[in-house]
This record gives sequence, C-alpha cells and structure tokens, in this order.
Amino acid sequence: MLASISEKHIRLIRWGLTLGWFVLIASMFYDPISAQWTAPNQVFAATTPDGQFLFQGSRRPLTPYPMGTRIFWGMVLPLSILILLILGHEAWRRICPLSFLSQIPRALGWQRQRTVEETSWLGRNALYLQMGLLFIGLNLRLLLVNSDRLLLGLFLLLTILAAITVGWLYDGKTWCHYFCPMAPVQMIYSEPSGLLGSDAHTAPAKTITQSTCRTIDPRGQEKSACVACKTPCIDIDAERAYWEDLRQPERKLLYYGYVGLVMGFYLYFWLYSGNWSLLSAGVWNETNQWATLWSPGFFIAGHAVPIPKWIAVPLTLTSFAGATYSLGLWLESSYKRRNQRLGYPLSRDQVQSRCFAVATFTAFNLLFFMGVRPTLGYLPLLMQHALSWIAIVVSSLWLAKTWRRSARQYHRERDANLLRRQLSKLNLDLHQLLEGRSLTDLNPDELYALAKVLPGLAQDYSLQLYRGVLREAFEQGVTPASSLITFQTLRQHLKLSEDDHWAVIHRLQLEEPLLFAPFQRRDLDPTVHRPRGRVSDPLEATLYQPHRSRTADSQCHYPYQRSRTEGDEDTTVIRSLNANETYSEIAPDMKLENNKDENDEAQDIQSSNG
Repeated sequence: MLASISEKHIRLIRWGLTLGWFVLIASMFYDPISAQWTAPNQVFAATTPDGQFLFQGSRRPLTPYPMGTRIFWGMVLPLSILILLILGHEAWRRICPLSFLSQIPRALGWQRQRTVEETSWLGRNALYLQMGLLFIGLNLRLLLVNSDRLLLGLFLLLTILAAITVGWLYDGKTWCHYFCPMAPVQMIYSEPSGLLGSDAHTAPAKTITQSTCRTIDPRGQEKSACVACKTPCIDIDAERAYWEDLRQPERKLLYYGYVGLVMGFYLYFWLYSGNWSLLSAGVWNETNQWATLWSPGFFIAGHAVPIPKWIAVPLTLTSFAGATYSLGLWLESSYKRRNQRLGYPLSRDQVQSRCFAVATFTAFNLLFFMGVRPTLGYLPLLMQHALSWIAIVVSSLWLAKTWRRSARQYHRERDANLLRRQLSKLNLDLHQLLEGRSLTDLNPDELYALAKVLPGLAQDYSLQLYRGVLREAFEQGVTPASSLITFQTLRQHLKLSEDDHWAVIHRLQLEEPLLFAPFQRRDLDPTVHRPRGRVSDPLEATLYQPHRSRTADSQCHYPYQRSRTEGDEDTTVIRSLNANETYSEIAPDMKLENNKDENDEAQDIQSSNG
C-alpha cells in the first residue's frame, strides 16, 4: 500500500519516526513528565480496586512510574506488528527507523561495496542467527529490560550501533536481511503478503515494487538502488521470496516455534508472580530487574520454586517453543496425510503454507489477548471491546486471504501479467479472436487459453512471446537458473521444448549481456542450465557464472568473468563451449537448481497442470 508513495514523502516519515524514537530513548535516561500520567486517578493509572497488585503471595503498592518502557513495549511494538499484518512488509521496511539508521554509512558514502555470499555460513544460516538473536532478546526483556528504563535505553542504543556498523561493513540492506532480530517476526506477520499489501508480480513493467531500495536522481526521478544483496529479495517481491524459501527447514522452526515463544513469554508473568495481575498492573513497576536475577523464577500453587529467574526464563521459553514446534510438525504431517488420502487436491507447498498461516493467526491473537489486551485498562470498556473485535476481524481476513493463495496461483498471475504485456507487443490482430474485448479484460486462465492458440498461428510468435517473458522476468529478479522450472507450465502451453528455452536464454546472453549483470555480482547461480550431455549447437551451450572464482583455474571454467578497475565500467567476457565439450567435462560438480525430490516435483507439476 505504501509502495506507491514517493520516496521524498517516505523520507519525511522516516525522519519523523526516527526523531520520535530518539526522543523515546532519551526519556529512558531523563523523564520528569510521564510519571504524572500514571499517578492514581490519572489516564494511565493501573486499574486495581485498592491500588495494590499481588506478587508471589504478597501485596505491593502501585506507585507512579515514567512510561518510557510501557510506551515502547506496550504500544510501539504491538502497533508495528499490526502494521505488518495489515499493510505488509513494504510499509514497515520503508519506514522502519532501524533500517533507516543502518543506511547512514551509505548516505555518507562510507558503505563498503561488499555483500554476503549466499553460499557462506551467514548466507546459509541467516534465519537461524536471527531467530537466535530474537530468542536472546526475549530473554533479555524478561530478565533485564522490560521495565528497567536505564537498561532498555542502553539496549536500544547498542542495537542502533550494531545496525550502523553492519551498514558500514556491508552493502544494501544486509542488516535487515541477515542480522535484524525483528526480521523473523516480520516474516511471520507479513508473508506471503499483508492484508492490504501490493502485488509486485502484477505490477507494470519497470515499476519499483514494494520496498525495493530506491534513490532520487538529480532530476528528481526515483530509481532503483538495488545492489543484489539477497535473492530472492523480500523487498522486491515478498510473495516470490515466500514461495521460493517455503521448504527451508528453518521456516518450520520459525513459524511453529514462534507460537510457543509468544505463549511462553506472556505465561511467564503468571508463572513468575503467581497471578495475572502483574501483567495488567505491576509489570512496569519492577524497575530494578537486575536485582531479581537470583530470586525465585517460579511461584506456582502458592509456593516459590527455588530456580533462579535467569534459569527459569530461558527454560520457559525453550519448553513452550519446543512444544509448539513439535505440535506444528505433527499437525502438518497429519494434514499432508489427509491431503494424500484425498488424492492430492492441494500441492505440498499449499498445505505447508496453510499450516504457517494458522500458526501466524494463532500467534497474533495470543499476542493481542495475552499481552496487549490486559494492558488496555486505561481505555473505556467500549473501546477495549472494539479493539478486540478489530484484532479478530483483521486477523481473520488475513487468514482467509492467505488460505486461498498457492504457488500455482502466484505463478499463473505473474505469467499472465508477463503474457499480457508481450501479447500487446506482437503484430497480431486479436480483435476478432477476443470478440471485441481487450487484453486487459482477460483473466489469467483466459490469457493461458489464448497462449495455447498462438503455436497454431506461428512458431515464431511463440518464441518471440517467450523471449519477452524471460527478458522481463530477469529484469524483475527471476534468476536464469530457476527459469527452467519457473516457466515450465508456460512452455507447455506454448508447446516449446527445453531446447527452445536454452536457445532463447543463450541468445539473450549474447545480445544483451548486461541483462545478466545482477546475477554476476554475487554467487547466485552456480548452475549449469542443461542436463549433462553432448552439445550440438555452440550458441546453446553458452554458460554464465558469477565473477568470483571458486578455483584457481576458474577462468577456464566460468565463461562470465567481471573485472572492475577504477574509472572503468564493468566488463563481461562470454565464452561458448566447443561442440565437442560436455557439461560434465567443464563443471562436474554442478547440479540443476531444484531440491525437491522426484515425487514432490511430479505432484507439483500435476497440480500446476490442473
């Protein structure tokens, strides 16, 4: 929804939010004002009959306190999650103060031209790292920074410093993609798209989609500032990134384990104090959390359990996350077995996506009704009920939207959008065939039906159409390595073979080498794009590889080599295989890029073909 707002206006929003954040951080160290708002009978005063709250069997008085921690944890953070669910990742990514601050080195010209290798440890384990940082952050909140203003202020300043440091060391949005502890939360609440998020795969050509990195040139025009720091990139096309990464094993740990983290986090306030009133009344009064680390971490059935708090907190979070992770795996497995008994009405990806959607729906409502709703006592009762219903309605609408989505539907919509644009460029008289309708009036199924007719008209039209589709897809970030699988259904409709696919790609490589430049910046596609075997046509055997070498003799193995010298443009060298060379001879360690087993692939293709 915010993707269409100009960068000029978004910059003003980012500056405003960032300045507001710094004011809030400053209030952690000095705040002579907000304590008045929590005094008895004031707007933010705790609502208890006698002005006391129960903690581990004893009654403690409610005293006025500065509201910095309560504003950050109880208002700002829940609001950001609501933004993610409703407006999608593109809204938060474009206005996030921490993302904005991480780009300060780039704005000052200090950012190093360095990206994270996809094949490096960080590239392969980024989500595990971010989930680990999130887990540490939740523990730190319960142990130290939930209500201690000084420690929270220091914690936020160190986080900002870490973001700026990463922004100095690496190019692009490396902090957001690989380090930010909130990134897993953002994935959960914004994938595959927000309730009102925009669709990148149906956007017009040359559009800067969603939260793509962008800048303003001297003429005042917006242009993409993408440096290919990650692929597939959630900022360019969130739904594409979702479907391509769906089967990664860490995704299951994230979605199913997160439900337990939310549940365990808020239940711990009850396990720690022995009642529910601490969360609604006294939690913000515990301003010396450092002194409680060795106090009993549990108070159950009227008795303190002699386990220190610093052990009880991670024990609780780990136990609940492990329990919901195991439960999620069991439910997903049961759903897949039921789907199999019914004759595979759904693809495996759609089954898993629905399980993830249920996990997100559950986590959101747990967060609201266990964490946010109890702290809204300062609002009129009618408004509290209204907010509760809004949370239920919004999450239900999001679930209904996500429930219907599938990778097949996404691909058909994307291909139809590409087909529509390419058909309009062909010199064809479609007026009679469409019975007076225009191409813009056709839905994806009708466009596919029209594409089936084209091979009967002329093979050249089909190749021209397919070439245009591939060209635009590469411009939008679809990698050449994945295009064989990605456009398999389209080739079937156009009656084109895999040899036609290779011929089109390699002709594009020769005629428009700059089109492949983004895929040479980093080690994105260590892939040979044909089955192993002898090559009959030298043009069809042109390979491309990233410019970084893997072996000492990479100049012989990798036809694309990029060299950068000061003041010179990047240059690309293209080498074609000789007719007597085979792919196994030049790249014996390379495989086609598709990790699905044969049964899953056959099932998905069958589902895609209807």
